[in-house]
Amino acid sequence: MKKNRALIVPFALWAFLFILVPLALIVWYGVTVEESVPYTEIAQADGSVAYRLEDGSVVAERPWQKRTVLSITNFKRMLEPTYLRLLARSLRVALVTTLVCLLLGYPVSLILTGRDFKHPALWLMLIILPMWMNFLLRTYSWMSILENSGILNSWLAGLREAAPAVDRLLNRMGIEDRVIFLYNEKAVVLGMVYNYLPFMIMPIYTVIEKIDRSLLEAAADLGANPVKSFVRVTLPYSIPGVLEGITMVFVPSVTTFVVSQLMGGGKVPLIGDIIQNQFGKSSDWHFGATLSLLVMVVVLAFMGTLNRVDKEDGEEVRIF
Repeated sequence: MKKNRALIVPFALWAFLFILVPLALIVWYGVTVEESVPYTEIAQADGSVAYRLEDGSVVAERPWQKRTVLSITNFKRMLEPTYLRLLARSLRVALVTTLVCLLLGYPVSLILTGRDFKHPALWLMLIILPMWMNFLLRTYSWMSILENSGILNSWLAGLREAAPAVDRLLNRMGIEDRVIFLYNEKAVVLGMVYNYLPFMIMPIYTVIEKIDRSLLEAAADLGANPVKSFVRVTLPYSIPGVLEGITMVFVPSVTTFVVSQLMGGGKVPLIGDIIQNQFGKSSDWHFGATLSLLVMVVVLAFMGTLNRVDKEDGEEVRIF
């Protein structure tokens, strides 16, 4: 028993240093603000001005020091319509990204786990391979494809020249010589889907791969067609993987700022951009921490809802 307790020490130390301490710092910065030390100007007999501090001391120079005090000012500021709209946009973009990843990732997982599908490990490696590259590099690659003078627009220009009928068709559709693919919300969603799609495929694939094949065989023996077997067997047992994939895609989508800054061009700011700006250019760590707490509460509420759904679906699967 003592040996088992000793094994917990490294993890407890790691959790304390890298989870509890950073979280405590965020909470501390979030509930505090910096304000100038209060003082009172005092006119001297010689015409100069002195400054009396709260403790009664008098100094000749204007105090520049600041002090940290508890305050709810940042929480009031956080509830301003501007920041609530940014949060709503971030949630909308994250939900759309998660839905698209689910619609693309689930069929891919089904195909990879198919009995007749050959070399699934190779295809999984190809899916994961882009993740081995730098996140920024992958995003810049899409920018080089979609920018006004990028690969896609160059192909469209070549197609217009080679096929006048296509050029006339595109003109009737209102598509100009250069299509603006970047610097809008759709481009941001595309960048997120590309970067986070493997996070949806992997957990769903893992769960479906572990489903007992005898259940599907039994369903077929009882006269169930492939669609009914999927609805009654595969889908219920794959729910844990679906919920895990939703969590793994939704959470980084809400908090991201790199994709929105690069592929959005600053025209589609998300809550992550504002937080990054507070810790960067604005140097207002206190308000940045307050916004981080807001996002943290939203993410925890979302994960709590998914956990409740997972338990309910788990009970239903066991009953089935």
